[in-house]
Amino acid sequence: MLTVKIYDIGGNDGLRSRLAYPLADITVLDKKTGFDVEQQEIPRGYYPADILLANHLIEHLWDPDSFLDKCYRAMGNETILEISTPNLAAWFNRALFVFGYLPHSYEVSHTHNVGKISAWNKEKVGGHIRLFTPYALTQLLKKHALKVIDVQGEYSTYPCNLVIKVIDRVLTLNPNLASAFRIKARKI
Repeated sequence: MLTVKIYDIGGNDGLRSRLAYPLADITVLDKKTGFDVEQQEIPRGYYPADILLANHLIEHLWDPDSFLDKCYRAMGNETILEISTPNLAAWFNRALFVFGYLPHSYEVSHTHNVGKISAWNKEKVGGHIRLFTPYALTQLLKKHALKVIDVQGEYSTYPCNLVIKVIDRVLTLNPNLASAFRIKARKI
């Protein structure tokens, strides 16, 4: 049996990738492990990784184009680039914007979480620089010679009441409305 080789880029301690891929050979490439994706190339080696995983990373990067170029160079023909990120067009963000609130995960200050519905103003600033919709990230991936092979909605992990949780889980069926989304791509 072949083991799936994964580079978890920006994966902190690698817990999320180990939960998602418990039998994989996972290498965490994170500032905590001495790797800075904004300063260094992603290793390729003789055998490229089967999956380049960027779980809630791209929204923190100053230059997502440079990141996608680095991913492309590190990928083999069969490598899958798997990116998850908050959805700017999430169902609740659409409603919040209508009433004059900033969308969740959108930040106008590096220090203060402002402009949100009251409970979300109390959250720590997450360091989000760019937010995407599934359509926007699909277009950006195409510009970097990557073909989208799958897009899935993801539900929120934030604590909330049961009704909101149910709505959120049902709406993951449509990635354009989901709280977050996971997109997979390959080289064209």
